[in-house]
Amino acid sequence: MPTLNLAGRRLWRWLPALILLLSAGGGLGLANYGPAPFDEPVLIWFRDSGNSALIAGPVWVTTFWLTVSWLGDALPRIVAAVMALIALLWFRRRRDALLMSGVLLSGLMLSSAIKHWVARPRPELVAHLDHFSSASFPSGHALNSTLFYMTIALLLAPLLRRHSERLALYGVAVALSLMIGISRVALGVHYPSDVLASWVISAAWLWLWFGAADRYWPKAIR
Repeated sequence: MPTLNLAGRRLWRWLPALILLLSAGGGLGLANYGPAPFDEPVLIWFRDSGNSALIAGPVWVTTFWLTVSWLGDALPRIVAAVMALIALLWFRRRRDALLMSGVLLSGLMLSSAIKHWVARPRPELVAHLDHFSSASFPSGHALNSTLFYMTIALLLAPLLRRHSERLALYGVAVALSLMIGISRVALGVHYPSDVLASWVISAAWLWLWFGAADRYWPKAIR
């Protein structure tokens, strides 16, 4: 029984790394063998039935998705991260600040590395309604915004006194992560599978970092 428990703990420890490898491998398969079965139907679902170059609904819907997507750009993420770092340093949580920097910087490198390795083309089924400058898999907006906003929430929430305030912070982080990912599909610049994989990869990356911190640097996540 102790041997089984030890094996289970080891598997649990290495599970996020396995998830990362499988996700990246899945992206390579999608790049080589074509979209997932749900990719094209979901892309079409967001578009006007008479003109696939337009998002279904009133004109403001396109503006809404562009605004949501902008929150996943580098500038808003950097501003949020700098403000979070200032707050952590103000409360003398230097270890937390170092942990956050490590998670976010390594996440950017991870996203770029997987994009370069997989090299999946962007979807061509519908018109692109926003700019892009790299490969499709994974979605940099979805992956990095999830890492940025969730890491900020995980490290700042313990500083809040009220349980409702902590829940609100987590809720905002989750909502931003989900909406930014969906916006990239609505704007036609990513397949849904790009975004789903990005959420899985970012969750696994957070799991790896916070699991390692809990084991080897517990003072960073008191």
